[in-house]
Amino acid sequence: MSSRGQKKTVAVPGGRSGRGRGRGRGQPSSELVQRASAVAAQFEKQPDGTLAPKGYTKREVKAAKNYDVVSFARAMNDDFGGRVKTLFDPEREAAEDAIRSGLYIGWRCPEFKHDCQRVSKHSKCFCGHMLANHEEFKAMSRTDRFKCGECRCKAFQWIPSRFEDVGEFWFARRRNFDPSTWRAKCKCKHTHEEHDPNNLNCKSCGCGRFISNFLCAACDKHWEEHRTYFEVEGERKARGLPVGEAYMPFHEIPSLKKMVISGEDDGDMTWMKVQSEMDRAQLPAPGQQSQRGSQRGNDQPFPAGGSKTGFRPVYD
Repeated sequence: MSSRGQKKTVAVPGGRSGRGRGRGRGQPSSELVQRASAVAAQFEKQPDGTLAPKGYTKREVKAAKNYDVVSFARAMNDDFGGRVKTLFDPEREAAEDAIRSGLYIGWRCPEFKHDCQRVSKHSKCFCGHMLANHEEFKAMSRTDRFKCGECRCKAFQWIPSRFEDVGEFWFARRRNFDPSTWRAKCKCKHTHEEHDPNNLNCKSCGCGRFISNFLCAACDKHWEEHRTYFEVEGERKARGLPVGEAYMPFHEIPSLKKMVISGEDDGDMTWMKVQSEMDRAQLPAPGQQSQRGSQRGNDQPFPAGGSKTGFRPVYD
């Protein structure tokens, strides 16, 4: 019997027949296309080019211009006032010594009008010894290079001696961590005590000069961008730097200053109160109009009411 005119069946991999193979492999079915079209019809293009369901409106989410850091910090710490006092005790001591003696020792970048760190006699030098171990400052000497009596260091250079000074607070949560073992390190992974105090070369590797692997907690700049300054009151006034009571930490925010001095927390440190205190610290002379003004826009956070303690949410 002749096979002419009969359709042949061709075997293909996977047991599929060759009959009716009208579409190419990977081509979607008409049912899938219809379903996708129906879903796409529920969306519309926004002005910025993105898609959103029909009837929905979208607005850009921006971070609050001012946010209540103090209330958030209090909510995260049981003894907030005590912690603030402990953190700023070295700077408070340095400020009190400066006000009493008239000698101000600060660590800052040359272009700054404020000190990133107030330095006391217990502050540590790059050589690993305290300021008290160096030569005493004499205004008549007109120099800021004071040799160390314990090593061959030729000049005092302040170096962070606490992990808090560089914002590395996570060290406190490490099990069995001893804060006294912490040392500021170079990018070569060796500590400042493993570097020469005069030329800053590393004694443990081929590092040519100490380059900090940390940033200043006050300005986010590297250690080597700062200098240690020894100044008398007249010099600071001429340079527009704070002296006297204005040199105390948080002088412009009395509530925080109170915590630094006594550790007492009045439990009502909202951003609005902090801002109000800062405004009062810059009030103009009688008859002059303040440029800052007392009115605030809608971008200011609103401290919700309630008791005098606990966290207060901020609405943007």
